[in-house]
Amino acid sequence: MLSEHIKDVFHHMEWADATAWSAVMEFDAAARDEYVAETMFHIHQAQHSFLNVWLGKPMERVKREDFATVRDICAWGEQFHRDVAVFLESVTDSRMDEPCVLPWAAFFSRTLGRDPDETTLQDVLHQLPSHSMHHRGQVIRRIRELGQKPPLVEFIAWAWAGRPSAEWPE
Repeated sequence: MLSEHIKDVFHHMEWADATAWSAVMEFDAAARDEYVAETMFHIHQAQHSFLNVWLGKPMERVKREDFATVRDICAWGEQFHRDVAVFLESVTDSRMDEPCVLPWAAFFSRTLGRDPDETTLQDVLHQLPSHSMHHRGQVIRRIRELGQKPPLVEFIAWAWAGRPSAEWPE
């Protein structure tokens, strides 16, 4: 069975995504802001891409233009969280040290100055919530710039609040 901490990190990621989306949907300026839409799209695009790798599925070429509204992007994000929950239930601790090749890793060779080292499933299970957190922070900052008080979405706030379930906007 997958470690409880990894499960918590993914539960927090869903809660934080849903909380960020609720803030966006409740504030018209944020819901209309292209930076917010692009960044939330990028978060969910990465999430779906990682899940496709984990499931052995081909990469999908999804574009921002494929979504008519920010609500459609939000629904796509919510779908990822339903799908990843099923995947996580199938992961055992014995799989954590298995190699996990991300098809896009080679693109970072120039940035790294060398070929990337091998990564494990544990590495990439850690990477995705970290990546999402980074970009969600950009959205939270943008909400503040637009004049609204943003929600607190940090892991510790989620833990202090009793590890609540995600409440996706309708």
